[in-house]
Amino acid sequence: MAIAMSKRKTAGAAERLRRDDPFPADAAIDRSRPIGEQVYGLLRRAIAHWRLLPGDPIPEALVTGRFDISRSPLREAFRQLASDGLVVIRPQAGTYVSPVDRLRWEEGRLIRRALEIEGIRHAAQHVTQANLDEFELLLRQQRRAAEGEHFAELIDLDDRFHAAICNLSGFPRLWRMIDGAKAQIDRTRFMALPAMGRADATLDEHQGIVEALAVRDPELSVQLLVRHLDRSDEAMAQLFAGEDFFSGLSPRA
Repeated sequence: MAIAMSKRKTAGAAERLRRDDPFPADAAIDRSRPIGEQVYGLLRRAIAHWRLLPGDPIPEALVTGRFDISRSPLREAFRQLASDGLVVIRPQAGTYVSPVDRLRWEEGRLIRRALEIEGIRHAAQHVTQANLDEFELLLRQQRRAAEGEHFAELIDLDDRFHAAICNLSGFPRLWRMIDGAKAQIDRTRFMALPAMGRADATLDEHQGIVEALAVRDPELSVQLLVRHLDRSDEAMAQLFAGEDFFSGLSPRA
């Protein structure tokens, strides 16, 4: 599997610095929680937010030294990232960030679509005023993040919005399954939001979904969610059409 990004510009000094320490300045490990899970989350975020690029090595010493941890939880995190298709572990050589795997991207898109459709269908039957207030607060926070072009924050809020709908469905594991399936999607949507003008469109689509939930209309909620997911997927696919960026499936598939 080739690791290449032939049409991307060479990283400048500032980008190289970010990749030398790809974690937020305030990133820390909570010793009361499983360390491996936290390291996995930090590395997944760094890959999804393009602070670690396809082909970049992830030296063990970088992570263990940064967070003062042993190699055991780091290797646990590496195994999960490899299972997600985000890294390649090469024995005796190291661990490297994978290219976006188009086949996994398509698979994640299908899983997310199927589960979210059923989730919102159930959520529309259980929505309360307290839930609607939560959605409106998330929408306001999303608009502020979009206006400030804080795209990493906007994506986090987008996840919270979709997770809140899934949690309202009454199926507590639903979002966890979706989140596990969308690792490759997270990488492309981080690029699509600013590059394809998806931020404003996403907020308008979220507003429509909330309005459908407010009138407790399951079919309208599903219809607007499907339109939202389809437009988002189309934008991501168009963004990388023709790039030597994906592995696995042909970009035209």
